Amino acid sequence: MLRIAIDATSVPPHRVGAGTYIYNLVQALAQVDEENAYFVFAKPQTFAAEDLPRACPERSEGACFRLVPVRLPSRLARMAWEQAILPLHLRRLGADVLHSPHYTTPLAPGRWRRVVTIHDVTFFLLPERYPALRRFYFQQASRIGARLADVAIAVSQTVKADVVRHLGLAPEKVRVVHLAPGPSFRLLADSARMAAVRQKYALPPRFILNVGTLEPGKNQATLLRAFHRLKGQGLEPGLVIVGPRGWMYERLFRLVDELGLGGDVRFTGYLPADDLAAVYNLADLFVFPSLYEGFGLPPLEAMACGLPVVASTAPALAEVLDDAALLVDPRDPDALAEAVARVLRDKRLRSRLRRRGLERAGHFSWQRTARDTVAAYEAALSPPQADALSGSTRG
Repeated sequence: MLRIAIDATSVPPHRVGAGTYIYNLVQALAQVDEENAYFVFAKPQTFAAEDLPRACPERSEGACFRLVPVRLPSRLARMAWEQAILPLHLRRLGADVLHSPHYTTPLAPGRWRRVVTIHDVTFFLLPERYPALRRFYFQQASRIGARLADVAIAVSQTVKADVVRHLGLAPEKVRVVHLAPGPSFRLLADSARMAAVRQKYALPPRFILNVGTLEPGKNQATLLRAFHRLKGQGLEPGLVIVGPRGWMYERLFRLVDELGLGGDVRFTGYLPADDLAAVYNLADLFVFPSLYEGFGLPPLEAMACGLPVVASTAPALAEVLDDAALLVDPRDPDALAEAVARVLRDKRLRSRLRRRGLERAGHFSWQRTARDTVAAYEAALSPPQADALSGSTRG
């Protein structure tokens, strides 16, 4: 039995991106791994004991999950706890593996092996997406975390190639583990529930949907310009944009005013998963013109809800979505408007995209993600592989 520690302290109260990954991974590990003991360090407001179905008694001889609450008032406090306090916990627990699922890992040495998940390297590829201090921190922390790792997990083949190129890791040190839509995201038949969600968020009768943090890399500005062109052609649906406010979000609100779209665009802010699933089911079309993704969960969630998808040609999206979405140049508002209009007007195309989207979403599951992650833990502990990898990257 392995004793595996997972640092889930980076999960925010409103789960998006890496937070969604960590939360769903922990639940799936609890479902599929009946052999190992897990110690999940998390802020109390992000996990509850009922999220982990297998209790862990003080002296456990078998598989279990134990939630270790950590109260951290700020991001700076989390960073300090990770470096100074977490290694003390790992020594006390006799941890065999530490999984750091959000780029960074403690610098302190220890007997435990390290698995580090890298979600993307946008802080190198698209530095304008980040404030200068945050960009510098993630660039340095990801380099250090990747080189300390016995195994690095990349969430797509695209990210693996970027990690090898920009962080200098040997390809054999990086394992690709795909993500998946959460259990909330599926076809819904509860018309009363969906009507309640429509009313709760004041959604229009027909609408195009986008989901993502309001920041430049998600490229909602190009979507707004494409939508303006569509309104000029007399197309009826409104536009609903779901996601929390991020870096430079004010520019989007100004652009809405400049284009005269105030009555046609609805910003909902962050939505919990169950409400978001209903919104996916209510929409006519999902549009995702992101400039870069490490994986791209929102379009896959949309597909799992039977929604046709138009997405960008970003490499990870092409990898994950395959031929189940219509892919267009994310920097061309005319091409985006043309693709959206084509899907809205072509019933047969919409039907094909829905069918292929459901099939494609079915290829991914959190249980498979969990099993592949356990394999990464085991690989980190394999002496021949670990020693060879350590020698090739640590000098």
